[in-house]
Amino acid sequence: MLWRYRKEILLSFFLLLASFIGIKASNCKILRVKEKETSSPQKEFFSHKGIELEKIFINELLFENRRLHEILELKEKNSSSFRKVARVIRVESVGWPTSILLDSGKKQFIKKGMTVLDQNGSLVGRVAKVNENTSLVMTLLHSGSKVSGLIQRTREVGILSGGHPGILELNYLPKESKARRGDVMLTSGLSTLYPKGLPIGKVLKVGKANSSFFLKITVNPATSFSKLEEVLIIQ
Repeated sequence: MLWRYRKEILLSFFLLLASFIGIKASNCKILRVKEKETSSPQKEFFSHKGIELEKIFINELLFENRRLHEILELKEKNSSSFRKVARVIRVESVGWPTSILLDSGKKQFIKKGMTVLDQNGSLVGRVAKVNENTSLVMTLLHSGSKVSGLIQRTREVGILSGGHPGILELNYLPKESKARRGDVMLTSGLSTLYPKGLPIGKVLKVGKANSSFFLKITVNPATSFSKLEEVLIIQ
C-alpha cells in the first residue's frame, strides 16, 4: 500500500524544497539590494538547483511510468493467471539477490508457491514465505532454487540450479547434447513449481563436467535481479 503514496510524498517533498529555495533566494535579494553583483550569482545558483531537482523528479516519474506500462502489457497477456503487481521493498545480497521482499502479502491474496516474473515476463523465482502485507521471494540465484529447464532449440530438458554468483548451472544434460552458447532456456512445465514456456535465460558456456556422462553448462539469467523494482505475480 505504501508505494501508492510514493509519488505524492516525493512531490510534496520537492515542492517544499523548491519553496524553501525560492524563499532563501528572495531573502538574499532583499538583504543585499545594494550588492546586486553578488546576489545575482546566488539567485542563479538556487534557480539552477531548483531546475535540476525538478528534472530529476520528472525523469523518475517517466521511468516508473514506463516500467508499469510494460508490466500492464504483460498482465494482459497473462490475464488468466495474473494475481498482482507488487513493488520490491528490500533485496537480500545486493548484486546477486537470492531473495527479495515484496509489498504484498496475505491481505492481497498472495500465496506461497506463486510464480514471480519481471517486467519483461522473465522468471524471477517463486514466493517462499507470506506475511500479512509482505512476501519473501526466493530468486533463481538462491542455492535452494531448482528449475526444470528446456532448451528451446534442441528440446532437451535439464535441471537449473542456483547458488552461483550471477549465473545458473544446467545439470544432467548428456555429453551428446547439441546445446551451444546463445541457446534460449525456458521452463519445461514438467514440474508443479512453474508453468511451461517462461523465459529463464541463455546458455553462456558449454563445457565438460567431471562426470563422463554429462556436460557442464552455465546459463545467464534473463532477469536483471539488481534492477528489479516491480514484479508480476501469477498463479
